[in-house]
Amino acid sequence: MKAAVWTGINQIEIKEMPMPTLSDGEALIKVNCAGVCVTDYHIISGKLKIGKYPNVQGHEICGEVVEIKGDDYGLKKGQRCVIATSIGCGKCAYCKEGKQYLCKDSSEIGYYPHNGGYAEYLKVPTYAVVPIPDEVSNYAGAILESCVCPTESIMRVGVPLNSTVFVTGVGPAGLAYIMLSKLMGAGKVIALVRGEFKANRAKEFGADLTIDTTKTPDFVSELLRLTDGNGAEVVLEATGASDIITKCVACTKKGGTMVLYGIPGDDDQTILPVKDVIVNEITLTGAVGNTKAWYPLVELIKNGKLDMEKLVTHKFKLEDIDKAFDLYRTHNKELIKAVIEF
Repeated sequence: MKAAVWTGINQIEIKEMPMPTLSDGEALIKVNCAGVCVTDYHIISGKLKIGKYPNVQGHEICGEVVEIKGDDYGLKKGQRCVIATSIGCGKCAYCKEGKQYLCKDSSEIGYYPHNGGYAEYLKVPTYAVVPIPDEVSNYAGAILESCVCPTESIMRVGVPLNSTVFVTGVGPAGLAYIMLSKLMGAGKVIALVRGEFKANRAKEFGADLTIDTTKTPDFVSELLRLTDGNGAEVVLEATGASDIITKCVACTKKGGTMVLYGIPGDDDQTILPVKDVIVNEITLTGAVGNTKAWYPLVELIKNGKLDMEKLVTHKFKLEDIDKAFDLYRTHNKELIKAVIEF
């Protein structure tokens, strides 16, 4: 089978690899489409030091079941599916709570030592297979994982009815936050953007207002002006930029909630105004888990309430995967999500 193998810093090679060999409790998946995640680019380029090469990356996967060994969990050959990629030990307290991403032995399909979706086939634990109906396209399925973690975090903290939500960044996660905040009952969603193109994109996905940092560098004052000096009940940080994270505390309403989703680089240092968090009784939470959101997202897409496919802006064949990473290298403004199709 063909696979795109990460072989070194900024090096991807198309290679022939042997077909995966299944153990009990595993399924063989034929990949139909795989989403290209900025995290993979950061790992391959050396910005994030996660895992090691050689490895087949790719943790956003849509495919179909080819073979099952052991318990089939009710699955059938030919079943179209997406892959819930978090893996735990299955025995600890976190795994028993369905939070295997917090397990001390946690790992993820698509990160070393597990090969991922930038290949024609891969093997996964059978329990990780999430069936999808015909209404969920291969393209929507391929990028579903990129919205699962933001969705889980917003399910966890909730969106008060008719509240104001402030979303920083309009990459895939930020756009997911905008769409889901509206679905959950936000009265007003304000998005932090850079440039008119991104402002228009945020509004296309449901933002009511935008703050453009190229025109209004002091976005904190502008956010407070737009909220009568109160700030937003829910702040969803999706940039990972240290200076923005620091300032987001001042954008959060007293008694409100701030979710940290964007991950700063390993060498970045972030200052957090802890005193302000305390005296304003701000609930501060991180977002890394994804187990609860898969099936609700599938249902939202199936019922026509969430259009995931419009996030896909670029499509490539496996042989051209480096062109997908070039979109990140060149900061292509058109890019939301790229998909590798087989």
